[in-house]
Amino acid sequence: MVSVCMLTELERYRKVLPFQNPGGMGTNVPLVAKELERIGVKVLMNRPKGEYDVLHVHSPLPDSFLWALRRRRAGRPLVVHGRHLPELVKGGFIGGSVWYPLVRSYSVKFYNLGDVVVGATPYVAKALARDGVRGPFKVVPNGINRELFARDEAAGARFRRRLGLSPSNTLVLSVGLRIPRKGVDTFVNMSNGFRDRPDVKFIWVGASEVLLQDALDSAPKGNVFFAGHVPFDDIVGVYSAADVFVFPTRAESYGNVMLEAASCGCPLLIRDIPVYEEWVQDGKHCLKARSDEEFAQKLDAILGDASLRARLSEGARALAAEHDMKKTAVMLKELYEMLASGGSLT
Repeated sequence: MVSVCMLTELERYRKVLPFQNPGGMGTNVPLVAKELERIGVKVLMNRPKGEYDVLHVHSPLPDSFLWALRRRRAGRPLVVHGRHLPELVKGGFIGGSVWYPLVRSYSVKFYNLGDVVVGATPYVAKALARDGVRGPFKVVPNGINRELFARDEAAGARFRRRLGLSPSNTLVLSVGLRIPRKGVDTFVNMSNGFRDRPDVKFIWVGASEVLLQDALDSAPKGNVFFAGHVPFDDIVGVYSAADVFVFPTRAESYGNVMLEAASCGCPLLIRDIPVYEEWVQDGKHCLKARSDEEFAQKLDAILGDASLRARLSEGARALAAEHDMKKTAVMLKELYEMLASGGSLT
């Protein structure tokens, strides 16, 4: 049986920074670990001092960097995960544009420690290679647990009641950190175009965090209700309440929330950005928009056409099926076994 240590380092920093949202890494990695164990991989979570075949580092935090460096010097199998593209600090962290050159330099050194650099999308591999990461790269989607993220009408109704929404209201939802990079301004501008539709409610779930910019510091709330942070255990009810899921983010390495919403059957309206060029098809899995005007126009089309909503809902579920976490676990297991036996991608 192959064994792996999954290192995220998140819990250590929770003691220092009281964050509520652990991000896609904090919610996705534990689910992947359970799926790996189900198919016969021994997983040690955040126990790098233990005995295992492969170290899989998920963040470039300082202690993780040191463990990766030790592993590299010892010549033992090391996977580094490209979850954090240097470009993502811009429009997110306070002073991100100023810190970007340093973050980029540090990140390249970190990723170049790995025997393999895992990226959730082809875009991650291209972006990191452009920054100077040598690879080799292996594209492995983060994956979605479709058994967990299944539409739950009762939970959706509870979330609607919590917000004071009636069954006749149309709920347009976005989920994500309330930071500029996530496109909060686009969501607000889009909502303002529907002020004459009191039946259409715009809800943003997610807050800012310590050290992050708050998009509401520079943008008005418009016609949007900002519901704040919702615990992960309740998030299926949020997706299940939605009639349309809008993802106006300007940069991502994957976008876990989009796949979560897709798995719950939400019709998707997303920004047309490079990360989604090769695997999310406009008109099949979703509708894509580039400008605020396009977002408003395409949302109006979705809301006005029941057959389009049904087609996009099925397309979203198909996208989630293509990224089923069971497939992710098998891909990772094969990678670990190859590294543990002395193999390589080069």
